[in-house]
Amino acid sequence: MTDQQAGMKFRYAFKWSYIELVVVSAMTWVLHVGLHPEWWGWLLYFPLFAYMVFEGVRKVSYSLTVEGDSLTIVNYKVSYYSVSRIAAVNVWDAKAGRIAVVDFSDGNRFHFSSRLDGFDKLVSLLRTKAKLPSPG
Repeated sequence: MTDQQAGMKFRYAFKWSYIELVVVSAMTWVLHVGLHPEWWGWLLYFPLFAYMVFEGVRKVSYSLTVEGDSLTIVNYKVSYYSVSRIAAVNVWDAKAGRIAVVDFSDGNRFHFSSRLDGFDKLVSLLRTKAKLPSPG
């Protein structure tokens, strides 16, 4: 079975997700054992804790699958796109690496980070399948 028949799935490296979840656990343990904060201390800490748990779970569950003309993104919800409707794939430099922005002919847009395993391969695959010219 070739890659195009089976589809290609791109995900974040699990190490990034697990690192975030381990850091959250360590921060909570250190805070509890070392400081014994009052209830309001935990309330101040909660937004950071919740954000890190949210991001860790998001990275574990995120997947982007290209199969034929179908593009499926799982990110807390499932989104479906048609690769043939891609109007542009641009890659921009950002503080945390690079970001690819995919624009569709119907005005929809999504983006993904270079922390996705196979980022360059995915960008190239999307451009090839959408018959877009290579960047200058």
